[in-house]
Amino acid sequence: MPSRRETLLAGGPLLSSTFAGCLDTFKTTGSLQEVHVELHNGDDETHEFHLALELESEIMEWESYPVDAETAKSVEITPPEDSSPVALHGTADDFADYVEFSGVDDVDEDFCLQVAFWYKLSNSNSELTDLMLSADRRC
Repeated sequence: MPSRRETLLAGGPLLSSTFAGCLDTFKTTGSLQEVHVELHNGDDETHEFHLALELESEIMEWESYPVDAETAKSVEITPPEDSSPVALHGTADDFADYVEFSGVDDVDEDFCLQVAFWYKLSNSNSELTDLMLSADRRC
């Protein structure tokens, strides 16, 4: 049976990465409208996720979102007008990750970014945790 990660990778136009993702296959002259983030907590305890959108000109304020055990929460980040995204940074507990956006200068339409963070204990008897990412540019 395929893992959740393998299923997600096979499921469509989603790019996925663990410990540093990169979405560099699209280019735009359009404007970033919103960043939609799905926070998935696969653990049996509530965890607090922290997110910050990095733009060429600044890094936006870190925002915190508690996510109940074995649930998901959708959040939206609205950047300033005409901003160019560089990366989305996220943490859960002591684990941090980010997805980097590069080459955003040749698509001629406005765009949104969709990013998902998954947090789950790798092994119920260990301290290891996975924070996985995927990203897409559809609105």
